[in-house]
Amino acid sequence: MNEAIQALHPPRPAASRRRLRRSASSSTDTVSLSDNRVVRRSSSNGVSSTRQRRSNSRFTELLLEHGEKQLNDWAARASSSCGDGNRALSLRLKNTEGRMRLCSRSIVFEPGHASKGIVRIPFRFMLSCPALVEGGMLSKTSGDKTNKRETEIIFAVSSSRHFIMKSNNTIGPYELIETPTDFRFTFLHSSPSSAFALAKVLYKSEKWSVPSAVGFDPRVIEKYNVNTHAMPSNALTKQDENIVLQKIFDPPLEIPGEPIQFLHVHEQPLSPKLKCTIKKPLMEITGIAVMTNSGFYFQKFHGEAVTNDGGVRSKPLSFWSIRDMKAIARRYDGLKDVGLEIYLGRREGCANKLLYRSILLSFESIEVRDRMVRSLMTLKQDEPLVCFTDRFFVESALQQWQSGQLDNFSYLLVLNSAAGRTFHDLSRYPVFPWVLSNYSENDDEIYSSEETTFLDLTDEINFRDLSKPIGALNEERFVEFQKRYDGMAQQQKFGQGQSEKQHHVHDSPFMFGTHYSSPGYVLFYLLRVMPEHMLCLQNGKFDVPDRLFHSIDSTYQSVLTNPADVKELIPEFYDPDCFDFLINAMGLQLGNLQSGERVNDVLLPSWAKSAKHFLHLTRAALESDYCTQHLPKWIDLIFGVTSRGSRAKEARNLFHPISYLGPSDLDAIESEEERKRVEFQANEFGIVPDQLFCKEHPLKNASWDSVEGVVMPEHP
Repeated sequence: MNEAIQALHPPRPAASRRRLRRSASSSTDTVSLSDNRVVRRSSSNGVSSTRQRRSNSRFTELLLEHGEKQLNDWAARASSSCGDGNRALSLRLKNTEGRMRLCSRSIVFEPGHASKGIVRIPFRFMLSCPALVEGGMLSKTSGDKTNKRETEIIFAVSSSRHFIMKSNNTIGPYELIETPTDFRFTFLHSSPSSAFALAKVLYKSEKWSVPSAVGFDPRVIEKYNVNTHAMPSNALTKQDENIVLQKIFDPPLEIPGEPIQFLHVHEQPLSPKLKCTIKKPLMEITGIAVMTNSGFYFQKFHGEAVTNDGGVRSKPLSFWSIRDMKAIARRYDGLKDVGLEIYLGRREGCANKLLYRSILLSFESIEVRDRMVRSLMTLKQDEPLVCFTDRFFVESALQQWQSGQLDNFSYLLVLNSAAGRTFHDLSRYPVFPWVLSNYSENDDEIYSSEETTFLDLTDEINFRDLSKPIGALNEERFVEFQKRYDGMAQQQKFGQGQSEKQHHVHDSPFMFGTHYSSPGYVLFYLLRVMPEHMLCLQNGKFDVPDRLFHSIDSTYQSVLTNPADVKELIPEFYDPDCFDFLINAMGLQLGNLQSGERVNDVLLPSWAKSAKHFLHLTRAALESDYCTQHLPKWIDLIFGVTSRGSRAKEARNLFHPISYLGPSDLDAIESEEERKRVEFQANEFGIVPDQLFCKEHPLKNASWDSVEGVVMPEHP
């Protein structure tokens, strides 16, 4: 059990992120630190026997709009022409080689040279539909070595505006070029006709204002004979639009394609082909999955193909061996209970150290997910898989914590995982408490000038009150929260008196209009190690400098005084191996505060000598006697009896009702459009973790006999 718990630690070591930073970017398949390797046909031991040409691509789907997908890519040479002026001239492409990427809402060109920025041309900014035009004459040598003259066909795009990203291979805000520009793409090794056919459909779907879906596979155009050339330029009926787009963007499993070739000769499939999605922070990869008696295969529907030694381009095939699987956990996809996280461990390096990573999968239904869980459990009978979301596991962890076999840090990781939290989902990221209350960067009333480098972990004055939620730590501020709640309750009571119609559950009164954990808050802390995620979330911009994470003390003062800020912390604040999130090692240009001070490394308290030292001390505070004694009260607020309902109201811990929604609430909504809207709002706002305990969490010195029935029973 303790070995499996190691898999719950934040993605590390820090060296992994430093390697990622040195490369300045990563491809779609390697942007997440806990990803697994892409493999090819392999020998019996599961190690790839075919060399893969590694990509140095700067492109990642984080550069696209949220939810947008890359569909296909081609080697191309690009030229552009725009208005006069020195600035316009400096942005021109002139026979620049690279890759043209067709995406669901835009066309992207990535120059081969890292000094040139990546160009993104959204379909909504295009002045007209992409076209094929004739260029110059080309000389080609045929089999009999006679030269033939052929007309060059060019893929042409005209746009009123476009974006430039990663100029000089630097991560920073996207540059919007508001100069009308003509782009001409010459395909180097293939005909542009297929790209044109797809681009034409996507352009028209954008102009018809039909939301583009993302589960695209180009083979459906041939299978369903979608006539892209015959599409009318005028708007179709809504029904016709949806039929055309559904055929293109929602490929059924029966589409003929590359067969999944198993790694082992005697492998037997245990499942049919299943639609499956790999979930990553702000990203997802949709494809087909197959479970066998040796492992789990995944092949994505769309995206960049790779070239093997034989020069054959194919979609990457991922494989995760049963032998490497150490634990699993049931997970959510938004508000749908259809996810499964698989934790893998493999001994690597000279020290033969067991290294962990995980993959988060989402299936079409809870029934499919549960069948996968049962199959995995059956296959691992000789070495049973730990399931972090099973009641038995939570009870075992509670016993170990009480007996001192599990420290506070590991125990909180266990509770987060059991409550549906995962590092792969920013809307359900693990949540940790503010433990300390003293983060002063200068001398204050507590310490004299000679004592500012010392933090006394035996003095209660240095600790936060863990029995109260963040929003109730400042009594003066909480008065305003209570007034809002009382006003909403009175208004609801008056409304019910005037009408027999009951108010919707979403209209229930609440105290806090923001949550303690949300995607924006997670990326607020992780800006320096996940800047591209922040740019994706913020539409290509960093927030204004004064609102960035630049100081521990100012952040804590904000959660005490700002009426819109009640955020807790993340596990990285208590893991010394994750110190890099406090350091601006990438040299990001984050701007200056109103005081003129540059935003660079995070400013630390006076008692911390370095970022790593700061995390060592916060970890010591988390494991201190004071924290251990009072931690059960905080667990009640987040995972227990005061996390929701009437007891949450009594504990001053009541959030907007949308943060409490679950799968059953989503199923009760009749309109598909309304379900999507509610799910989107919940993911953006923040979601309360699953309730794990039905009684108050016991103290560490309590006997096991006195805490029987503390853990919530499992749902049937």
